[in-house]
Amino acid sequence: MADKKITALTDLGDSIASEDLLHVIDDPSGNPVNKRISVEDVFNNIPTWIGLDGSAQVIDDTTTAVNITTSITHIDTNTAGGAHAAGLGNGNNGQVKIITMIDDGGDSVITPTSLAGGSTITFTDVGDTVTLCFTNSTWVVIGIHGATIA
Repeated sequence: MADKKITALTDLGDSIASEDLLHVIDDPSGNPVNKRISVEDVFNNIPTWIGLDGSAQVIDDTTTAVNITTSITHIDTNTAGGAHAAGLGNGNNGQVKIITMIDDGGDSVITPTSLAGGSTITFTDVGDTVTLCFTNSTWVVIGIHGATIA
C-alpha cells in the first residue's frame, strides 16, 4: 500500500471502529515523521470542555421555528416588539440545543414536538436560558435559568 496516495484509498464511510488506525504526520512544520494512532486514542484525548461552535440562530417575533441545525438559538422579541411563538422539531439522538433570550420585547413560547415533563418553554426576561438534549425521541431539559416549562 505504500504506493498509494491517501486520496486513492477506499473510503471507510461510517464503519469506523475504535481499533481502526489513522495516519498522522507528527511535527509537520519541523521534522515530519509518519505515525499511526487508533480512533479510540483520538477520542480518549478530546477535552471534556468541547465548546459549541458556529453562528447562533437569531429568531425574532416573525420567526416560527427554532432550527435544529445550530447548537445555539438567541431569542430577540424586541425586533418588531411583540410576543413570540415558535416550534422546535425533533433533533438527533445526543444533540444538545441551547436557547437564550437576548432582547425582551415580549414573552417567547417555544413548543417542541416532544418535550419530557411538559409541552412548552416560556422565556420572559433577558438571560432566560434552557439547555436541552435530544434523547429517546424527546427533548430533555438538562439545564434551565429563568425560563419555565409547562
